[in-house]
Amino acid sequence: MRIHRAGAAAGALLAALLTVTGCGPSRTGSDGGKAAEGKPASASPAKKGPGGYGGLLMGARWMVQWVTVDGREISAPPHAASWMAFDYDNTVKGNDGCAPFRRSAFLSDSALTLRGDWAEATEDGGCPAKNRAFAERLRKVFNGPLTIAQRVDTLTLDLKNRQGDYVALKLQQPEGFYGRRWQVPRLSVADTYSPDLPKSAYFIFHEDGTVIGNLGCNDFTSKAVFEDDTLTMWEPTRLSQRTCSPDIMKGEGYLLSMRRNPQTFTYRVTYDSMSAFDDSEGALLGNGYEFTALPD
Repeated sequence: MRIHRAGAAAGALLAALLTVTGCGPSRTGSDGGKAAEGKPASASPAKKGPGGYGGLLMGARWMVQWVTVDGREISAPPHAASWMAFDYDNTVKGNDGCAPFRRSAFLSDSALTLRGDWAEATEDGGCPAKNRAFAERLRKVFNGPLTIAQRVDTLTLDLKNRQGDYVALKLQQPEGFYGRRWQVPRLSVADTYSPDLPKSAYFIFHEDGTVIGNLGCNDFTSKAVFEDDTLTMWEPTRLSQRTCSPDIMKGEGYLLSMRRNPQTFTYRVTYDSMSAFDDSEGALLGNGYEFTALPD
């Protein structure tokens, strides 16, 4: 966990990231109207799934961390290359580390039953040997009836067969990840946080890569792509030119400025929070976002 403390280098970097541009009095979007209120679409009817651990799997995306076979632990390929997502149509789709798959999956409170054939390995042999070896073991274990158990907390679950072999999962995207409002309480730079941002600032990510929301004073649109364990974001474009209090405009300036455009971050989630951090230029030059999910 990063510690909130001031540092000369981090403070200078935080100041460098802030580029506040002038604001006019207009209250309309670039198309002449209120282009984006940033409100999620009306909620779809509640989908019914199992309770217990099966209910945690349902509707969410999980990365595979490792597979244990005959007491031997085999790590999954890096960057969440192996993952699975369970849907309400009794299917699971994902990637075994080499090839995509889709199978029938029937969930109860504490058990999972899989049916259907696995996808074949990549035809041209382009998958690295280490990934192929992992995929073979995953296909062996992720089959037939499996019990679902909590490993450490509800963010980590194990799928175990009758022989004691198991697949270790970690939450990657909770159900309802897309289309919900993610408040941005602060930004992080190295081991320092920015001043608190306006409570009205939030982002809404959509699965097609569209982002809408509010920077604290003005509505915005942008683009963001989630791939494996990375989030690539583009600089926001304001859809209005309102002027608010100096503190709010200062916070908006932080959100308008990015080190690079686009910039790629590594992201992590819980059921109600998300952090995205880029330390590709070293820890002292790292920067990122802290998000908190807002209730519907």
